[in-house]
Amino acid sequence: MIDFPSAIVHDAARVSSPMASMIQFPPAAKSDSYKDLVCTEQDKENIFEIISTMAEYGKLSLLVKQSYLKRLGAQIDHVHPLKFLSTILTDPHLKNCLNEIFDDYFKRNGFMDGVGPSLSRQAEKGRLNQYIAEFAAEVGVPSERIVKFFQNQDWEGLVRFLMQN
Repeated sequence: MIDFPSAIVHDAARVSSPMASMIQFPPAAKSDSYKDLVCTEQDKENIFEIISTMAEYGKLSLLVKQSYLKRLGAQIDHVHPLKFLSTILTDPHLKNCLNEIFDDYFKRNGFMDGVGPSLSRQAEKGRLNQYIAEFAAEVGVPSERIVKFFQNQDWEGLVRFLMQN
């Protein structure tokens, strides 16, 4: 993964991938309901720009755009990783872009180096399981089909499954 904006990698200093440092997910504010997790229209526009850019540009171009993508990512630091994923998965263009990202080893690893640790941190804080049913409904899959990914913290498996469904 190219250094993705701070919205994809919470602690870039601990992540070795240069792409991962572009994507950061800071701790989200505590909420009991998935619908209360914040993802504004501006956040969605920034996510659109980040994911579209990652999909459409080659590795070298992404390295050149790294500081721009980091600035965009910093603006979506507050977005919970499940809201980040649902924004991508519920938009046909972004879902296609995610397929493009996953077709490239470098981009895929960068994406997962950001999203995976963020999901793990939220799981450690007990801030995932209560959202599974609503997240599943939002992305259009039965929650029982994705629970195992959360239990095993198989984040790449989760994303791959969601991309195919």
